[in-house]
Amino acid sequence: MDRKKNLQLSLLILLILSSIIFYKKFFNEDLNLSEKKINEKKINSSNPDNKTESSNVIETLKYISQDLAGNTYVINAESAKFEQDELDRITLFKVNAEIIRKDNEIIKIYSETANYNKKNNDTIFKKNVSIEYSDQLIKAEVMKLNFSENLIEIIENVYYMNNNTKIYADKVELDFLRKKMKISMINQNDNVQVTGKY
Repeated sequence: MDRKKNLQLSLLILLILSSIIFYKKFFNEDLNLSEKKINEKKINSSNPDNKTESSNVIETLKYISQDLAGNTYVINAESAKFEQDELDRITLFKVNAEIIRKDNEIIKIYSETANYNKKNNDTIFKKNVSIEYSDQLIKAEVMKLNFSENLIEIIENVYYMNNNTKIYADKVELDFLRKKMKISMINQNDNVQVTGKY
């Protein structure tokens, strides 16, 4: 009889542990953020007369997250700022980011500023944006990184260059899953400018 009770107790404990592990793995909201390193420094707003408006400044921010497909997103900033009423959205300054795909392909991104969403990792890079991928270089003023749709949209004064080709356009769209790139102009009457060695 004791053997039967011990077996039932062991199965019950195993079931409870399995349920806890399953819940933490698949239903925990913080799954995307595997590591956060933040050195935080709080300061008042630059306007000392306005006591009600205050903001937070973070120095040397680094976020590392991983999606369910095994891709890793690392974003570094020299400093960051967020308003108290929008804690999930952070404005980053002097930004370096990497998307490390599970097959070890790396996309490197640099910009002067970025708007980062902590909940879904979507990021809008702004001012002197530079994207390096394999032998390709893209420069622009704005880049929208959308993780939920696995898309990168690059707009405003887009300059694309690889070993053989230079392209000036208004818009570049990159699809992570299909590994396809679409280069276009916003105004249909304008033409994409292409020069290269053939």
